[in-house]
Amino acid sequence: MMNKEYDRDEWRNLKLLVTFSRCYASVNRRIYPDMKKQGVTEAQFSVLELLYHRGEFTIKEVIEKTFSSGGTMTVIINNLEKEGLIIKKRDDKDRRVFIIKISPKGTALMEEVFDKHLENLKKAFGVLTEAEQMIMIELLKKLGKG
Repeated sequence: MMNKEYDRDEWRNLKLLVTFSRCYASVNRRIYPDMKKQGVTEAQFSVLELLYHRGEFTIKEVIEKTFSSGGTMTVIINNLEKEGLIIKKRDDKDRRVFIIKISPKGTALMEEVFDKHLENLKKAFGVLTEAEQMIMIELLKKLGKG
């Protein structure tokens, strides 16, 4: 085992990363259990949620809006299509492009679980005051922009 000494900044940055990672994992476990019972992963849920609330998109747009990689998104889209939760069709204007939209089965699933998802979010973030939540939003935006 290596016993390396870290300066204050290094130690704080390491501690921040570990704390952030553990928090992210903990929150995810609390907000997605109902989707997992339905056999839908967090990544699949993010695609369904986007399509449910915002309509149809090209696969490229879904990748941009869900912050996923192209390879990962191909698997996600194929699995959602195989389960009948989305519909994938070629764009009439550009046959190289696929457009995806939520299917009636996907809509029914979202209608079944989304209110519970909102409750899970409220419980997970309810430990923070409204002011703390707003501060956290701004801090996370700042961190994300680098």
